[in-house]
Amino acid sequence: MTSLNEEISIKLNIYKRNYAEYTKCLIRGREIVIDGRPEEKVRQIFIYFLVNESGLFPNEIDIKVESNNHDIELYRTVKNKNFKPYQPPLMIVEVKREEEDLQNHENQIQRYLKKSCSEIGVLYNYHEIIAYTKKDKVFTNNYLNSIEDIPSLILQSSNILEKDILEFEKAVNGSFKSFIYLINKYGKYKLNTIIFRLKGEQLPISGTFFEFQDNKVNYFKNGKNWQSFNYQDFERLISITY
Repeated sequence: MTSLNEEISIKLNIYKRNYAEYTKCLIRGREIVIDGRPEEKVRQIFIYFLVNESGLFPNEIDIKVESNNHDIELYRTVKNKNFKPYQPPLMIVEVKREEEDLQNHENQIQRYLKKSCSEIGVLYNYHEIIAYTKKDKVFTNNYLNSIEDIPSLILQSSNILEKDILEFEKAVNGSFKSFIYLINKYGKYKLNTIIFRLKGEQLPISGTFFEFQDNKVNYFKNGKNWQSFNYQDFERLISITY
């Protein structure tokens, strides 16, 4: 079985300067010291797998490192520039040194998941990997066989967003039913801005705080005043952005 140091020497570009070992992070694009940083070694191997071996980067996932105090965050790659609502991370990964007992950090990963509204978390120490998934507001843990089980977990979560992208495309083509589905999910608050067109209006309309009631859509127009329109007046959706 290959050791962590052996795998690092094979896969990462390691170089020495001033008696210290460095490598260049594949995501942050800057050199980092790995001497005396056992967790960083584990993180770099995990990142290497995501970038070079998972088959998901960059077409399916975007990777952030040291974002929101998390070791690694994974997001669905944005494929439509007009559909960019706020999305929690698909997955949060916390790495630990090789000898660390992962179960001691169960509360930590669950706390991160709850705060970020993410549904999948991973604890990884190179020798063991535990996945935490949320169902019915309860987290369950599952020991994975290896890091190679990660892509299937990611794709399982990203399928939900894929459905929303399809609904967005329908609303862009004039489906009022899809528009209602999307405003109920992404337009209830100020978090996202939704731009759409109404029949007979020359300019697109920007709104937040959407509500559908009695065949009417109520919304806060252009951040200035409350407006409403009948469902028959809807022409098409233009964009949903964070």
